[in-house]
Amino acid sequence: MTKIIFSRKGFDSSTGGMPSIKRGENLISFPIPSNKNTFTTYNHLGLGKDIKELSNGKISPTDTCHFDPNLNYGEFGQVGAAQTHLENNDVNIGDLFLFWGWFRETVTIDKKTVFSKEDPGHYRFFGWLEIGEIINLGKDPSWYLKTKPNSMSHPHTIGHWKVNNTLYLASEKLSVFGIDSYYGFGKFNASDKTILSLNPSIKKSIWKCPKWLNPVHGGCGMTYHKDKKRWEKDCVNVVGRGQEFIAEPKKIEDCKKWLKNIFKDAKTIEEVKETKKLAEQINKEALRRVYLNKD
Repeated sequence: MTKIIFSRKGFDSSTGGMPSIKRGENLISFPIPSNKNTFTTYNHLGLGKDIKELSNGKISPTDTCHFDPNLNYGEFGQVGAAQTHLENNDVNIGDLFLFWGWFRETVTIDKKTVFSKEDPGHYRFFGWLEIGEIINLGKDPSWYLKTKPNSMSHPHTIGHWKVNNTLYLASEKLSVFGIDSYYGFGKFNASDKTILSLNPSIKKSIWKCPKWLNPVHGGCGMTYHKDKKRWEKDCVNVVGRGQEFIAEPKKIEDCKKWLKNIFKDAKTIEEVKETKKLAEQINKEALRRVYLNKD
């Protein structure tokens, strides 16, 4: 049975300490700061100016980050307790990650990017990845780089990790529930279809909840949310911690209809091709730095 994984990624109040960017219909999920197993800086991603201004200088454009998921190439890494949770729930090829995070509208004032006072911040989907291949990279993923050198941009292929270090590669084409008009990975535009928060001015963690998911209406529910008090007629109060919330839909046609509505705001093929150009630049810089470090 196909599973939907609501995967929390990007900045939050404890990691990064601020929302990611919503700029009109464009969403930019800030990768979390990290100085381990990475060669990618915010400058490499074209985010140096934004990260410096929005963090009031607390995060530098030259700081390195954990660029994951990489929705330029269709790669996502997981490890530790979160990976164990995916394994224990039999997440496998054909299942769909829907990536979500904390966003806030931005505006430009005196040539500086600032958060808009009109938006208190909210949760929303920003991307997806249907699993096409699962690779157990293990503690030392250097073996993988020998066969896939263009993966230097992904942190789970660099350095040393826990033994269950795993890389998920996207399918070439989306196929979940027969929806096949999109790539197996990509990014969403911002709209009322991709927003999760029901009323962010009150509490951003209370999500709008479709009936196929909501146990109040006979829906399947999702992991980490067994407490019935969290579910109400049209919403769910999501837990504060946890990265991967896994749902196994029972009402397939209802879920398919819901997904189709969300994918109306998926990035076009042309827009995806543009992001690949940026990815090539990132990889060239990463490989150059590795070479220099070996000298």
